[in-house]
Amino acid sequence: MNSQLIKIPKHNAIINMKKVSSGVNATLIALVMLFGSSMIDPVNADELTATQSTISYGVLSETINDQMRLNIIDTNYTSVLSDQLIGKATGEIRNAQKTSVLAQPMSRSYAPEFTIYNAFTTLLDDFDGDGYYQTFSVIFDADIYSYDSNDSSAVYARLYLSDNGGPWINYYTTDDFIIHSDSDQDEYEVITSFASGYNSNNYDLLIDLYQVGYDEIVATYSSNDNQALYALPLESGDYDRLYVDRVYVQAGSFSSWLLIILFLLLASRFYRPFMRRFHFKDSGYKK
Repeated sequence: MNSQLIKIPKHNAIINMKKVSSGVNATLIALVMLFGSSMIDPVNADELTATQSTISYGVLSETINDQMRLNIIDTNYTSVLSDQLIGKATGEIRNAQKTSVLAQPMSRSYAPEFTIYNAFTTLLDDFDGDGYYQTFSVIFDADIYSYDSNDSSAVYARLYLSDNGGPWINYYTTDDFIIHSDSDQDEYEVITSFASGYNSNNYDLLIDLYQVGYDEIVATYSSNDNQALYALPLESGDYDRLYVDRVYVQAGSFSSWLLIILFLLLASRFYRPFMRRFHFKDSGYKK
């Protein structure tokens, strides 16, 4: 009786081993994914909490157009440097200071008079359509009146928000800018996006104006002076998105797991004989 040595080409053996290995790996990966997902706890959207974070851009309003505003907003959304990180937002509670006359140096006998003539706001970008916006802008016009014909000054402003009648919290401090008499060409605009930590609510706005080089407030303007700064419907980006109130991530009961495991085991039993027949057929085996 002649015996015949069965030789399987090496490259065919490697191909078949890879096929078998890939099948085993796929089964293991499926099991890991299924068991891993069962370990994820339910996520309650109402329990989302985050540190308050804003991203703002301040500029003289006359120096930008509508397209530039859109570009600024897009940049705000992609920026990783919040106002809080770069020191533009202190988060400090405003002291109950009143607008006061500047303390005058000895060389000056009188002080200029500052005022904020007007302000208005624009609401932008409500992605989930719930009436609360994550981006808004405020434009204000600060004026100066003096008695020595020096009708210009370097100033800056601190902007505050009050959450539904709560304390005034500093959310942005502008760079220095120049104002000229009662001109409306020096209106200053701040475009702000709420990144995180601001729940859907009505927010009032307050602006404190400072003359550069002095610590006292020279003018203040708030929702008490203008309804445009009152009850702005705002929320941060972590609230301005579509999601269900309660999201569960879980794969099912123990019985479901048992059925899945049994199915995979049965599939592997049928898989091995099939691959064995395929293996010999592909290798050119003859009885």
